[in-house]
Amino acid sequence: MVEIIKRVMLCTCLAASCVVPAAGGEKTFLFLNSSRDLKEFRAFAEVASRLKRYGQVQIDIGVLADKSWYEMPQGGSPWHEYAAQASCMAKFFPHPAIAPYIPAEWVLKNRELLLAKAAVLRGLGLDAAFSSDDTHFLPEAFFEKYPTLRGPRVDHPRRSKREEFSWCVDQKQTRDMIEWMAAELKRQVPEIKTIMSHNNDAGAGLCWAAALYSGPNGPAHCAGRSQGIRVKELAEAIQQGFEMGGGKVKLRLDGNFWQHEDDIIAPLLPPGTVISGRDRTTIVTGSLFNDAYPIQGLIDPMAIISSLEKSAELPVSTIVINTSSWYKRSDDSLGTVAKVTEIIQDCVADPTCGLMSQLQKLHKLALRWGGEANADALFQAFLRMHEALRLKEAVAPGYSNLYCGVSARHLTRPLLFRPDVLAADEEPYFLPYVFNVAESEARNDYIDIHGERMQGPASWSDRGLQQALRGALSAAQNLEGVTGAPEEEWLKELALSLKMWASEVRSIHNFYFAQLLRDRHKDVLSGGPRRPSKEPTWTGDSDYLEWNEIQRDEFDNVNELIEIVEHGGSALVARARDERHEDTFLLGPDFAGALRQKSRLMRRHWLDVQDYLGSPLK
Repeated sequence: MVEIIKRVMLCTCLAASCVVPAAGGEKTFLFLNSSRDLKEFRAFAEVASRLKRYGQVQIDIGVLADKSWYEMPQGGSPWHEYAAQASCMAKFFPHPAIAPYIPAEWVLKNRELLLAKAAVLRGLGLDAAFSSDDTHFLPEAFFEKYPTLRGPRVDHPRRSKREEFSWCVDQKQTRDMIEWMAAELKRQVPEIKTIMSHNNDAGAGLCWAAALYSGPNGPAHCAGRSQGIRVKELAEAIQQGFEMGGGKVKLRLDGNFWQHEDDIIAPLLPPGTVISGRDRTTIVTGSLFNDAYPIQGLIDPMAIISSLEKSAELPVSTIVINTSSWYKRSDDSLGTVAKVTEIIQDCVADPTCGLMSQLQKLHKLALRWGGEANADALFQAFLRMHEALRLKEAVAPGYSNLYCGVSARHLTRPLLFRPDVLAADEEPYFLPYVFNVAESEARNDYIDIHGERMQGPASWSDRGLQQALRGALSAAQNLEGVTGAPEEEWLKELALSLKMWASEVRSIHNFYFAQLLRDRHKDVLSGGPRRPSKEPTWTGDSDYLEWNEIQRDEFDNVNELIEIVEHGGSALVARARDERHEDTFLLGPDFAGALRQKSRLMRRHWLDVQDYLGSPLK
C-alpha cells in the first residue's frame, strides 16, 4: 500500500500534463459465452446489450448443446476432455460427406440451440460470433471412407489414450467442404459477423505445423508447402463460404503458430483475417474466472480499468470480454458479467490517462458501489486485492487454479503421505478425473500437471506467497465489513469469492510441497512400514515436522473452505449439473460433499507418516 501511495503522489505531480485522448471510433464488443441454457443466455445477452450505445455487440454462440460423447474413447482419455466441448461448423451443419459419421440427433440439438440463441440476439439487436475449430479431428470411419483426406495427427501423445487425425486442408476437396459448411452456417445464421478459428491445439491441427504435439506431421504430398499458403487457403475457403452464404465476416485465427510461422502467415492472409495474438486493434479484458476457476464472482476492477486505457491510447476497434472458462465448461455469474460490463461502459465513455486517472476512476466506482460512508475503505480494499493478485502471479505463476486445483483435483482430493493406501471405494470420487494417462501417476504424483511437473516458490513458507494470501484475506475482510452500501450484497459475494480463491491457492501450495517432501523420501516410501530409531531426538527424521505442518495446514484449510461453502459460497462454484457431466475440467455437483470426504480421509490417515518417518523422542 505504501508503494501505491508513492506512485499516486508521483502521478499527482504529472497529472497536469496528461491529456486524455478522445475515444476512438465505433467499437466491437465481443463477449465470450458458454451457456447451454437459453434462459441464462438471454439474461447474459441483455446485460451485454448495455454496450450497444458504444458500438457493435457480438456474443459467441458457437457452443455445443452437450459434450461430444462420440469422440471419447472407452474408459475416457484426459486429452480428449480438452476437445469435448470444442465447436466447429461440422457439428452444426455437417457437409453431406461428414454427416454420416456424426450423431444426427446430437447435431440437431446443437443446431436448435444455435438458432434459438441467434433469435435472442436478433430480438435484442445484437450480432453473433462463432467459435469454429475447423481443423478439428474427425472420426476414424470418415478417413476409412476418404483416406486421401487424412491430415496430421493432432492429439498429445503424453496426454491421450487414442490417436486422432484432422483432415488435410491442402486438399481442395477439404476446402470445398469447409466452404460449403461456412455458406450454410451464414445462410442459417446471418447474425454471425466474426469467426474465431482455433488451430494446432485442443483437437485442431494443420499439416506440418511446428506446434503439433506429436511433432510436425502429415501426408507426404504437402510436406514442402509453406504454412503461409496453407493458412491463406484455409482462410479463403472460410471467407468465400460466408460470402456465398450472404455476407462477409471477420476471421480471427487463434491457437499455436510457433517458430515464426505467424511471421510467414500474416502477410499472406486475405482481407478481413487476423491472427489474434498479433492484432493491435484488439484488447482482452473480463473477470478472473479462469484465474480463480472454479470460483465465480472474482473481478479486479483496477486491472480492468488499466487494460481498457489502451482502447483510448491505441487504435483499438475490438474489445473481447471473457467471462467464460477455458474449454467451454462454464461461465462466470451473471452479476459478475454485469459488473465487468459496467466498468467497461464507464471506461469507454470516460477514458483514463495514466495511473492517477485510473485511481480516480476506481474511487469513483467505490463511491458508486459503497456509498460515501464506505468509499475510501472500499477503494483501499480494491487496491489491496489488486496487489495481492499481482503478487501471487509474480511469486507462484505455476499455481494454476484450473489445472492444479481442478484437473489435478487438489481442491477435493485428500493430501496423504501414502496416497496408495486408499481403498478402492475411497478413490472414485476424485481419481478418475485427475488428468493423467497413467492411473498410478494420477494417484501418486500430486504435481504432475498434464504430463509436466508444476513449479512453485523456493520454500513452503515463502514470504511473497504468504503476503499475497494475507493481502487477499485482508481485502475480503474489508469487503465483508461494508454495511449500508448500494451494492452490499455483491460486495459480500466478492469477499466470499476472494476467500475461496485464497483457499484454493493455499491447497495448491500445500500439495506442491507435500509432493516435494515425498520425493525426498521415495526410497523410504518404496518399502514397507518400519520402526523408528530409539535415539533421542527433538525433531525426528528429516521432514517429519514439516509434513505435520503441511498436513495440518491443509486439513484446517479444507475445513475452513467447507464452512465458507456452506454459508453462501456454494452458489459461487462452477460444477456439473449431474454426475455424468463431471470430468477433468468440471467438478461434480456435490462440491461440499467432496470436501467433507477429503477431510474425513485426511483425518483417517493422520498417522501414516509415522510408519515411515521417525517422530520426535524427547
